Order: sequence, then C-alpha cells, then structure tokens
Amino acid sequence: MTLHAPDDAADLAAIQEEAASWFARLRGEQLTDRERAAFARWRQADPRHQREYAILEELWTLSAGLGPRARPRTRRRRLLGAAAGVAGMLLCAAWLGWATLAGRIETAPGERQHLRLADGSELDLGPDTRLRVRQDGRQRQLELERGEILVAVAADPARPFEVLAGGGVVRDIGTRFAVRTDVGGTRVTVAEGRVEVELPALGLRSPVIGAGQQLEFDARGLSPAHPVDATAALAWSRGQLLFDAAPLAQVVQELNRYRRQPIGPLDPTLAHIRISGVFLLDDEAGMLRALEQVAPVRFVFREGRLEGRLGGR
Repeated sequence: MTLHAPDDAADLAAIQEEAASWFARLRGEQLTDRERAAFARWRQADPRHQREYAILEELWTLSAGLGPRARPRTRRRRLLGAAAGVAGMLLCAAWLGWATLAGRIETAPGERQHLRLADGSELDLGPDTRLRVRQDGRQRQLELERGEILVAVAADPARPFEVLAGGGVVRDIGTRFAVRTDVGGTRVTVAEGRVEVELPALGLRSPVIGAGQQLEFDARGLSPAHPVDATAALAWSRGQLLFDAAPLAQVVQELNRYRRQPIGPLDPTLAHIRISGVFLLDDEAGMLRALEQVAPVRFVFREGRLEGRLGGR
C-alpha cells in the first residue's frame, strides 16, 4: 500500500470519495454526454484519480471470489488497504468472533453475530433474529423464529442438520445455505452444496436445490427454485450489502434492517432512482454520505426521524 504524508491524507480521502461517487453513478445512472466528458476529465486530471478508480473496478470484479471462509490474498489485502477511506463503499472480508453454544440465540435490530456451534458448524445471524439450537447425539436442529441466518454445516453423517422456519423444514445435504423468514414468508438461498425443503402440513417437498439457487415458501406452498447471485445475496454476512441498479426505495428498506437509526420516510419522488454500490454495514454515517453522493437525496433529522429529502448533488 502506498503511504502518504499526513498533509496528503485529506486530499487522498477526497479523491477516494470522488472515485466512489463516479463509480456508482456510472453503474446506476444514464449519464449525459456532458457528464461522461466530465468524468473523463476528472479521471485524466491526476494519476491518483485513475489509480483510485481502478481500485474500485478491481474490487467490484473480485467480489464474486470473496467467500466468508476466504482470507484475502496479498493483492486483495493491498487493494482493501488502499481503498480504506472510500465513503462507506468498499469490499472487505468481515470475520467476526467465535463462540460455542446451544439454546436460544437472539440479535437486536441492527446487530449481527458470527458464532460457532457445538458441532463445529458456523452460524451468521442477521439483525433482529431469534432462533433455538438443539443438538444431541441424534440430531442437529435450528428453529428460526424470525430473521436471517447463514449456516456452514460441519460434516457429521450420523446426525442430520435441519432448520425449522415458517412451517417448513430445510434439510442439509452437505452445504452452506441461508434462511430468512418474516411475516411475508421464508426464503432459502444455497451458496454451496445442496438442500431440500419440506412442508409437512401440506405434504410437499421441493426437488433438491443446489449452489446458486433460491426458493421461497409460505403456508400456501413452495415456489420453483430460481438462479440467484449468492455472493451478492449473502454479502451481509461479510458486513456488506451489494446493489446493482436497485431502486432507492429497495436500497433504503434493506439498509434499514442493519441500521440502529432507520431511514424514513423517503421522499416518494426518489423511490425509483437506481443505485449501484457496495455499502459497509458497520459505517452508518458512510452509508448516508455514499447515497447523497450518487443520488439527488439529502438526509436530515426532523422530530427524531432521519428523513430522505429531494436535494441536488
């Protein structure tokens, strides 16, 4: 990583934020010829502009290879260090603490945890999640009452691994998968290996679904499995959220799951603006700065609420 003198630190941070802003705008908006010319002038004006923008492009490309078990290679570590000041829009491999436990587990709104179960399986809990762990000599079972989990299952052919959620049973067939459940239903996303889903009350069982597939179910039935970008869908377990041309209303709704101070209400005229970027969940202020840079929105506190209002960049 290139070292900069203290006097250059503020200048570099400003360049990194400008690079992040241009990167997200170019991915999320239809820019005019004049705006694209302005970007070209900015990029050519200083070698540091070119370097910081290239770092963001490479980080975006590398994101598909950042699994939760992976440790960054030398090149990736250098990139992450060089981009460390970018307005909450970075890629990083978050690896949280370990614990061995059984019984009830619960996270607060905005809180995430990474834990290790007694059998060696690894468990990521999303915000506002509650579940019960049951492990004995015959079975390994999680009962997910609400929220979202990502499980990397330790091999144990003698004891099957199941997740009960939303009236269904998700059975592991040697895999890493996520389950999210709320009042609207339950969603299963497979990152590695295979799972099957059963709805005992309806006498239904899904075909086996594999890596890069997702399905939903509720009290009425099962949806067909469909392809999904598992890296993006499960980025929350690494402390990230990835969006590719997503409506701002959807972005805010998802960000609010991980914020202690929710955003809302949002000006309805902003709802359909498209947003692309990678947001660090542990940098709540950075999330707001990043959104203000890539969309005509500004965030203000009013009567104890954080409102998103129409405002120029």
